[in-house]
Amino acid sequence: MRRAYPKPKGTATIVVLWCVAIAAVIVAATQLVTWRTAVLGRSSLARIQARWAARAGIEQMISTLAYYSEFPVEGDPMALIRELEQDCVGELSTGSWDIRHVSEGEEYQGPLDEHSRLNLENINPLQYAEFENMGPDTIDAINDWVDEDKEVQGIGAEASFYEGRDMGYVPRNAPFKSVAEVELVAGAFAEYVRGEDWNLNNRLDPNENDGNDSMPPDNADGRLDAGWSALITARSRSSARGASGFPRILLGDTTPEELIEATEVDQEQAEALIEWGQTDEARLGTLLVVDLAELAGGGSTPSRGSATGRSSRGSREASGPQSLSKEQLTKIFEETTLDDFEGPDPIPGKINLNTAGPEVLRILFAGDSTNAEAVMALRQSRAEGIRSIVDLLEIRRIAPEDIAGLADFMGVESN
Repeated sequence: MRRAYPKPKGTATIVVLWCVAIAAVIVAATQLVTWRTAVLGRSSLARIQARWAARAGIEQMISTLAYYSEFPVEGDPMALIRELEQDCVGELSTGSWDIRHVSEGEEYQGPLDEHSRLNLENINPLQYAEFENMGPDTIDAINDWVDEDKEVQGIGAEASFYEGRDMGYVPRNAPFKSVAEVELVAGAFAEYVRGEDWNLNNRLDPNENDGNDSMPPDNADGRLDAGWSALITARSRSSARGASGFPRILLGDTTPEELIEATEVDQEQAEALIEWGQTDEARLGTLLVVDLAELAGGGSTPSRGSATGRSSRGSREASGPQSLSKEQLTKIFEETTLDDFEGPDPIPGKINLNTAGPEVLRILFAGDSTNAEAVMALRQSRAEGIRSIVDLLEIRRIAPEDIAGLADFMGVESN
């Protein structure tokens, strides 16, 4: 008779323990996956909320710009700037925004004004010469890049230079489309164009303030040195609207009645301005240094020297139009133009004297820092800023002829 042995109970215990262990692992893995999913979900939700909070800030800026474009505050060019600074910080129930930018190393509230910089279509060689690290060969190469011909200027570079070095591109022979495009020009190295602002976002990012730990090399001084990009733009465009919000009047193609209503000149002055505006030599800046009667063919009327009446008006011929007053000149600069805004090409933007930094102003005045400081002092002395370039005639150290020569390239408002 065969004896039966009882089955060992230890095997069942081991099986149960393994099942428990596997179940614990599955539960832990499930919990880990669930936790990670929740974290990713919260992170994704936070990103979405941050994105739409930022979008709300952008829409606030856009709405403010649109409102002031339709309803500008006459006589107060800085009203828009003050409003943008006030609206640059905001909060929603799920996020907030804080819009800032860096200009010439200093941080400011609100969006960057492209009109605070020199438009690449308007810069002349004398102004380029004031740029740090800008040599005469690079100036000539920049001019070769944008001019329509294929002839080398001075020690510049045309298509043959780039083709000979197999760079894969040749000069555009047209205006720059962006600041980054300047880097393609011979001699315009990235470290000159971008400086420490490696991504050209006008903000001091961590990698731009860590010395040589990461690109780009920087001096870790907490200040953004953006090289040439802090001074130039390819985006600013002149506005067809005047300070009143209505379309600017094309001085050579209007009626005396329209001009009288917009600028408060009289009939004779209006007719003289229209006739002069139809000539090829007409430039608004000329009105700052030459009396209207002389422009109208009065002949014996002397140059005004300024629009504020520093020249003698007693010698004006009785048959000629009256001299323009400062108020009339201001209105003319605010509401009229000699540019055809209906043409195929956009009109390059002018430098806004109310937002440009001291270095841009210095370059504008061909390296004269004293003139730049005088303009800064004038605009800071008034809550409304500089209303018109006619106001610059109050700065006695700046020659009226210099102001007249720059009138096509500077203004007091931004588009």
